[in-house]
Amino acid sequence: MNAKTLAELVRSLIQPNRDGVMVIDDQGRIVTHNTALVELLGQPHGTRFESALRLGPVNLQRLLVRAAIAAGEQDVVGRPRWRALDFRAELDFRDPPLPVRITSSALPLPADDRQLRLVTILPDLAATDIAADPGGFTPGSPLQSADAHCQARLDHALRATSAGTRLLLLGETGTGKSLLAQTLHASGGRGTGPFIDVHCAALPELTMESELFGHARGAFPGASAERAGRLEAAAGGTLLLDEVSAMSPRLQGALQRALSEGRFERMGENRVRRLDAHIISTCSLDLRQRVAGGRFRADLYHRLAGVCILLPPLRERPGDLDTIVEQWSGHNRIAITEAGRRRLREHPWPGNFRELRNRLETLRLGASPGSRLGETEIGAALSSHQEGAMSNTFLDPDLAHGDAPAPFSPEEEQERETLRAALAAHNGNRSQAARSLGMDRTTLWRKLHRLRLSST
Repeated sequence: MNAKTLAELVRSLIQPNRDGVMVIDDQGRIVTHNTALVELLGQPHGTRFESALRLGPVNLQRLLVRAAIAAGEQDVVGRPRWRALDFRAELDFRDPPLPVRITSSALPLPADDRQLRLVTILPDLAATDIAADPGGFTPGSPLQSADAHCQARLDHALRATSAGTRLLLLGETGTGKSLLAQTLHASGGRGTGPFIDVHCAALPELTMESELFGHARGAFPGASAERAGRLEAAAGGTLLLDEVSAMSPRLQGALQRALSEGRFERMGENRVRRLDAHIISTCSLDLRQRVAGGRFRADLYHRLAGVCILLPPLRERPGDLDTIVEQWSGHNRIAITEAGRRRLREHPWPGNFRELRNRLETLRLGASPGSRLGETEIGAALSSHQEGAMSNTFLDPDLAHGDAPAPFSPEEEQERETLRAALAAHNGNRSQAARSLGMDRTTLWRKLHRLRLSST
């Protein structure tokens, strides 16, 4: 596999991720990155980064070196080692600075003798208040909702967390599952321990296995040093398995064994390590339906779903919508008339809180402090984002008609998950999803049809 083909393969795997993701080599050169990274750093669409020294307005290499030094990850001449890093920083390319969390880990890839790193940059939710980033949950604050049914579920989730019961958080994309998991961690008995998240749809199987379980030196080509996995890093704290349905069948089996036995081994190692982490999983699909269709292990489902919490979509939480809009209005000194608020309540919000955040940002950029927005302005902001939009709930046509679906090959399953992730990351917008995957809408439509993915 040549370098160009390898870069294209890696890009196709990281592109659907909604966080900023890149692969860099040992010289700080960027092998590839996804579109979300460009958006996160506020750069024009189509920007291509080439060096970690000049990541738009950010010198990422300097941040990585400083973090490695602070963590003691240096060799004898002071160079940073290629080991896992997980740290917080502020990117000062804007005012106020953007608080982010940055993770860096070795990326074992066959047919490439370079030392590659997978680097992820995501907004630091713990440092972001609700007025700037609405979502209904702020880590460390009380779990509150104006909706009685939602509040009952939040209370149930908090009781389960306090009791150490494993949680499965279900809900449409954008309902705040990951943020709720972080809030529950901060509010529970393990709040002083680490909060470690794993994006199950972001990486190929081999890399995900290493990311989850860790590996010994020489466990596979490119494993030049031992590495602790996320299960180990979460000891004393919480491990979040984000979009767990995307996990491959083989990894499902390995995780099921680790959960049932309470112990695990790194790849290529015989030493048994104890599992000491509270497990929270999230899924935007009907996981029971996938169990019934043979696409997710029933035994793993029952291990993960000690308590299931279904987060209601934003359209079913008008009280929370009003609260967030009121806070946003006061924070930005922009008034919204009652007719404008009614227009917001009538919107179906297929992207939920994530879509609300984007629409409020559109309104903020088009107004100035002291402005008063009515139904016309609100309607224009909402309608400008409707082209190509579709629901974020996907059903197999065979299931919708009550017929048993034909099984998919492992390669087809992986492609299905990639398409699901891309559509979810773009709130169901086919044009944006196709662009992020490097294909046109017609090609995407053919793939959706062939793999029995359709919208309702």
